Amino acid sequence: MTESIVVDPAKLRQFGDPMDSVFCLVTNPEYMDEISIVESGGYRDYLKIPFKTGERFEEVLPDRIPEPAHVLAISPAAFFESPMPEQLGPRRKLMGMACNSTPTTMKTIKHFIDVMQRTSPEEQDAFSNGFFDKLERADHLVYVDERHGTRATLQHLQPGLVWNQQAGALEWGEQQIVPSGEISVLPTQIVEFHEDLHLPIEGEICFRGYPILHSGTPSFSRRDQARLHSRLSSMNLHGVIATVEKGVITSLRAHNSGAQSAVDMLNTMFEVDSRYRIVWEMGHALNTSLDILPGNHAMNEVYGGTDGCLHWGLGLTPFTQYHLDIISPDTTVYTDTGEVVLGNPGGGPPDRLAVFPNS
Repeated sequence: MTESIVVDPAKLRQFGDPMDSVFCLVTNPEYMDEISIVESGGYRDYLKIPFKTGERFEEVLPDRIPEPAHVLAISPAAFFESPMPEQLGPRRKLMGMACNSTPTTMKTIKHFIDVMQRTSPEEQDAFSNGFFDKLERADHLVYVDERHGTRATLQHLQPGLVWNQQAGALEWGEQQIVPSGEISVLPTQIVEFHEDLHLPIEGEICFRGYPILHSGTPSFSRRDQARLHSRLSSMNLHGVIATVEKGVITSLRAHNSGAQSAVDMLNTMFEVDSRYRIVWEMGHALNTSLDILPGNHAMNEVYGGTDGCLHWGLGLTPFTQYHLDIISPDTTVYTDTGEVVLGNPGGGPPDRLAVFPNS
């Protein structure tokens, strides 16, 4: 039975006041009839815009999307690339669901639209403000997994680091990947990759949680993606301990025998492309409205538990074939003085998983 998907613009609170704008749903032709729009929120008009495989969104913008507009893009069948600010223009707001880099069904989209409609931009803005206030007072940050006995430090004030916020309310001319709720740090701009750049992190970290294996734009096999993700999924229950020197993973070990398949898969990835050894991204997720949907789902990335949740990022598409995010609920982030920045001391409550009736 086909899932029925309803988008209610009035519940997408990140957009804010429509101010006489048009609500535009951008989706693939094969999903145009499967997603309906509730004509709510006081918009001047409600449009569905087709977006086909092989098209570039920046080409769709000027011809098919009027101004002013609030735009929601749902494109599981075609690669959606965020436009440059000058292409988006000053009189549009854009939210794009992350639903092409991993296999995405209508049931998946329905789950995460519900998350988006529960997400409070006011809470995310308040969380983000508190997060950066703590960082300004800290000399360095400490990433601790008490359950697995790991500890690493990040010199977060080092020049050249780039902090990105994908959380809170949208202003005109802005865009977000949704569901929203992440503050990330990288050694350069989010769309760039240089193997000689590294995050200033040192120590041991633990990968125990939920891997997300994003595919890149080059030719690849969904079957291979699923096979690799299956091997990595032993991290759901068992920890992989990584030693990190100057932001590069120098060795891996299984915390117990259950993690060995993930260790072997990661080591294979390192052999194929040594750039996977770089801890390229540290994502501080803060969407506390999200329940993890078991499986390989890109939109799980912003899972914030109850008080924020860390995820680690290895590789970066399209420079590497895959980008691997590892949600790590057992990790707590502290300032050098012991103030909690993210997560729960001791690893927090059990992970929240989505449960579907009769599933």
